[in-house]
Amino acid sequence: MLQEFEIANQTSLYTSVAMHGASALLRVAATSSIRKFTTKRFTFSHGLIGPAVKLLFYHYGLTLKDVNPTGPKNNVLKSDVMRIIEARHLKPMKKCANEAGEGISSATTPPKGSERFIGGYIDIPLNDMRNSFAKRLSRSKQNIPHEYMTASVVLDEVSNFRCLLKDDGIDGISINDIMIKAVGDALRAVPEINVTWERDSVVSHRAVNVSVAISTPIGLVTPIVFNADTKGVLEISQTMGELITKAKENRLAPNELQGGTFTITNLGMFDSVTDFTAIINEPQAAILTVGSPMYEINERNKMERRCIVTLCYDVRAVSFYSARSFITHLSQSLNRPLFTTLASDSINEHEFEYANLL
Repeated sequence: MLQEFEIANQTSLYTSVAMHGASALLRVAATSSIRKFTTKRFTFSHGLIGPAVKLLFYHYGLTLKDVNPTGPKNNVLKSDVMRIIEARHLKPMKKCANEAGEGISSATTPPKGSERFIGGYIDIPLNDMRNSFAKRLSRSKQNIPHEYMTASVVLDEVSNFRCLLKDDGIDGISINDIMIKAVGDALRAVPEINVTWERDSVVSHRAVNVSVAISTPIGLVTPIVFNADTKGVLEISQTMGELITKAKENRLAPNELQGGTFTITNLGMFDSVTDFTAIINEPQAAILTVGSPMYEINERNKMERRCIVTLCYDVRAVSFYSARSFITHLSQSLNRPLFTTLASDSINEHEFEYANLL
């Protein structure tokens, strides 16, 4: 019945407008019980309150009764609130979540009305290391044209080799230790990756010095495993243990942080991080990311353990073919971990058999 009444009223409204013009529309709108047109602006009795004023109310515990609005149309201005704060010498109220549960209830219960709710927060100032690291990474991302190459490498032989070492009483060799050695061998096989920038030129290095990203309470550091290609995995494992201990205790010397030619960052300890990318560590030209190991079924319907590695490189200094060659050598080195564990001190540089990496 009501719907028929509304339809009838709307029909009569349209008919009146068609016959008598816009003046009829205003007369019908004034007397119609269905809809009334108005230009009256809805405001609160105390006028409008801006976000800055609400924020001051919240921090100083004030209400509208404490302020005398002086703005147009009875609006509360920021200067009105500041005048009260200065006159009463007020200080911001402390919002503590541990005081008798008051902070918890106010944080979990939304405010009533139109008051803006502002949650608690803590300002954490950046230390010198974090600040310097953030500036370097920002500059690197802005100035270096990054390119990425991703591959899935098999870790079955690495896992088997670690089991053999444990059977022989050698424990503590991690996948990361073997990865550092494999990267060192791949860099020696593909020296086009083992380069750094000096001013406007690219410098190729004979020494393979691998920087390893380590997270510490004060920030991320990248100590260096020098001559990673000539060291065995046991020596690399011992070196990494010392570097990690020094990094956690903030005892790394400057010479242990300078001179790297390539960087590895490994998040394999976090099972949920399968793959990721990184920002190149200047003045280097490439960085390798290592994801967490996972099990997959291969084309022969057999289970195998794999991880995803991503080479992030500077396209100005490293070509696509060099990047692909590096990834290939790395993958094949991990498939032959027994070869990567051998120290190369006794190997003559001119007699080094790169065919063993192929």
